Amino acid sequence: MLAPITKFISYAGLIPFILLSGLIQLMESPWDFWAANSLLLYSASITSFVGALHWGPLLMPKSNPHSHQFWRDKGAWIWGVTPSLLAWMALHMSFSYGYFVIAATLIATLIVDKMQFRHLIEDQAYLNDFLKMRTVLTVVASASLIWAGLAIRQF
Repeated sequence: MLAPITKFISYAGLIPFILLSGLIQLMESPWDFWAANSLLLYSASITSFVGALHWGPLLMPKSNPHSHQFWRDKGAWIWGVTPSLLAWMALHMSFSYGYFVIAATLIATLIVDKMQFRHLIEDQAYLNDFLKMRTVLTVVASASLIWAGLAIRQF
């Protein structure tokens, strides 16, 4: 099972998504712009982190011998940087398009996690707990981004 601190920090990470999405809706200029920019930057940072989760299990000294499994040997390394590249692209778009790209990337990372983390995490109870948490985090973060993207007035 995941450590309580892991769950606490992970769920607390939703606060900026929810708060900034709300501020975009409620605040007047220039605060709405500040919230929009902050949400895009925060969500790009989180997206980069989520992709890099695939590297973590591979960085342990004993987990890195050549396994003849594509995901362990190459796929996880490549995938680990893909969300950060997509998030970086999103930073160069208008806020609403950037939010949609990052929301789609977060959803894609969840799908990949559900398919591929079984190659990296052997403890089934831990994996199930992790994926349950990742699902909630992804749904709330993506919904916040989509909500902000649909409601944004300008920029």
